[in-house]
Amino acid sequence: MIARTLGILAAVALAAALAAAPAAAQHDMAAHHAATGPLPTAPGQAAFATIAEVVAILKADSTTDWSKVNLDALRQHLIDMDEVVMRASVAKRDVPGGMQATVTGTGRTVDAIRRMLSSHAMALEDEGLYHATAERVANGMRLTVTAPDTTDARVVAMIRGLGFAGILTEGDHHARHHLAIARGDAHAHER
Repeated sequence: MIARTLGILAAVALAAALAAAPAAAQHDMAAHHAATGPLPTAPGQAAFATIAEVVAILKADSTTDWSKVNLDALRQHLIDMDEVVMRASVAKRDVPGGMQATVTGTGRTVDAIRRMLSSHAMALEDEGLYHATAERVANGMRLTVTAPDTTDARVVAMIRGLGFAGILTEGDHHARHHLAIARGDAHAHER
């Protein structure tokens, strides 16, 4: 009986040690460097990946003025993006030539909506992809996006199909915008 009890206690202790090992290994950097075999290429989280990519670009650029670099501002912008995409409420409706999205939230999400949609509407308009306007509403913004030619059924259908989330991805300004924020460009949120 004693031997059996000791055997069970040993098995429980071994199981506990094995269960704890992965959690401890998560923060054991020496163990990470000793890893062999193929490694994952994705760092595991989108904001982290964006910041890591920007850091690599800044380090590779001999003209980077590190006294102006502000990765905290980029992090805050990425948080805004997450707030708008993941936490905002969106009421979408078709309008002649496109769609309109009333985007609202509470707390920090309201400010994120206002910062992002104002800038995004200007960028879409400047790039000539669509006609886009953003107007302030209670607890958010109303984004209206229409085709440059409102009789172009294919573009109108595409705008409506993209909806709010898809329209946020449109434009060729995102990467430049993120790099400008990280470089500390005071005009990163202007036209």
